[in-house]
Amino acid sequence: MTGHTPVPKTSRLDVISTGTRRRWTLEEKHRIVAESYSGPRLVSVTARRNGLSASQLFTWRRLARKGRLVEADET
Repeated sequence: MTGHTPVPKTSRLDVISTGTRRRWTLEEKHRIVAESYSGPRLVSVTARRNGLSASQLFTWRRLARKGRLVEADET
């Protein structure tokens, strides 16, 4: 006897909901961008707090600097 438990050949995978694409209003975008500038190193914290990725927030900040931040439906 080897003393180990045999590993099952198959395992169960649970389906995790990926959610739906969120639509942000222009006011929400501007508020989140402004919040991200309110202190040093706040981009990732602000993104997490508002439920979006840091890369999305960096994109919004870049678009806001260029004056091209628009509603989700306008993109």
